[in-house]
Amino acid sequence: MTNPYGPPPGNQPYPPPGQPYPQPGQPAPQPGGYAPQSGPQPMPPAPQQGGYPQQPGMPPGQPMGQQPMGNPPMGPQMAPPPPGMGRVVLDSSYFVLAFILALFKPGITINGQPGPVATWGKTVIDLPPGQYQIQVHVNYLWKFGHAVAVVPVNAGQQVDVYYKAPAIAFGEGNIGPVPQEVPNLALTLVLAIGVPVLILLLGFLPLLMM
Repeated sequence: MTNPYGPPPGNQPYPPPGQPYPQPGQPAPQPGGYAPQSGPQPMPPAPQQGGYPQQPGMPPGQPMGQQPMGNPPMGPQMAPPPPGMGRVVLDSSYFVLAFILALFKPGITINGQPGPVATWGKTVIDLPPGQYQIQVHVNYLWKFGHAVAVVPVNAGQQVDVYYKAPAIAFGEGNIGPVPQEVPNLALTLVLAIGVPVLILLLGFLPLLMM
């Protein structure tokens, strides 16, 4: 199947759950992480949460009580990826006090090419098997919050990717296989509290000198 995004420009693999993404300029994960795929690979059975066995009629790797992701919906459940395709579910979010970002949308590039239109929350991306460099940013008055990860995708496999925009419109975002912390949060709190206090002190300074 033809890959519309072309080959990835990097070769760092997606880490296993619980480990951070490799960022540009950092060494690749140590052995034990996912290796880049060199061809069609059989999908290993996914571990079950809490040690529960797989229930009849549920898709492989789907935890009990959770509906599979997909698009378009099919009744109470969502459709699986098309045959021969894998799936990336990008979950994008921002700091609660940066609610102005709700008026803007995150942007995605895949292997250097413009990706699908994204929204805050979950964006489902079906892709042919392969390795993809996924870059996410915020389309504000200018682009900021860039974050990059290289993600391998297998046929029939769903890979969850979490992106968190920075608290202020500068610097980089965070991206990883688990929900991410807010970047620049400490700097944001210093600016939000320190600047008003400094202005008040400067305003009262002439009164104190009388």
